[in-house]
Amino acid sequence: MNWPVELLDRLRDAVAFHVYGSANRDDLFPTPLALDETRLAEVDEAWVPVVTPDGPGVLVWENSD
Repeated sequence: MNWPVELLDRLRDAVAFHVYGSANRDDLFPTPLALDETRLAEVDEAWVPVVTPDGPGVLVWENSD
């Protein structure tokens, strides 16, 4: 899928809204998640690949169906 810039920007913003706190690190402040744009083919309705301070991950929302 070719992602329109506006849609990618909205997805980046939605992902960055969520913060990640690692149990394996001594972070004083949680870090925003980042959209893993190398895995855009995996994006689904409620499943979005992300990059965390601990490596790759997946952000899952409740399905709207």
